[in-house]
Amino acid sequence: MAQERPNRMAEWVMLLRKNAPIARDQFTDWVGEVRAEPRILWETTAIRYLSYGIGGVLLSWGLVMLVHMFTPPPPAGAKDAAVTADFHLVCSNPDCGYNFVIAREFGFSGFPVRCDRCKKDTGVAGRRCYSLNCQGRWVAPVPADGHQNEMCPQCGTLFASP
Repeated sequence: MAQERPNRMAEWVMLLRKNAPIARDQFTDWVGEVRAEPRILWETTAIRYLSYGIGGVLLSWGLVMLVHMFTPPPPAGAKDAAVTADFHLVCSNPDCGYNFVIAREFGFSGFPVRCDRCKKDTGVAGRRCYSLNCQGRWVAPVPADGHQNEMCPQCGTLFASP
C-alpha cells in the first residue's frame, strides 16, 4: 500500500509549537543583552541586512521620484500609446487575391482570417515583393523548399526571414 505524502504545513506548525518557548527565552535574553550593550543590535545579522534592504528600497524610491520630477510632460496634443496595429492581408485564394487591411492588437497571429471579397477564411499576412516583376505588390507568400523560407507566388523571389 502506498504511503501518504507528509503534510509539510502540519510539520512546520508542530515544529514552531515545539520551539516557541525556547525561541521566546532566547529573544528575551537577546533583548536584555541589547539593553546592556546597544552595539549588539547593529552586529545582529538579521537587523543589519533588514536595515540595508529598507535603505535600498528608500534610495530606489527616491531615485525614481527624482527622475519623475525632472521628466518633461508629453506634448499637449499627444495621444495614448497605440495598442493596435494595421495588418496588410492578401487573400490566398488564387481566384480572389484581394488585398485588404485589418486593425488588430499587437502580436495578432490568428491567421487565416475571413476575406472581405470572397467571404472565405483565406486572408493571410501579406508581404511586399520588390522584384522587377512585382514592383512592391502585396502578395500572399508561399513556403519554399519546405522550410521556413517564403517566396513570392508571382515571380518566385525568396523573401528574407522576418
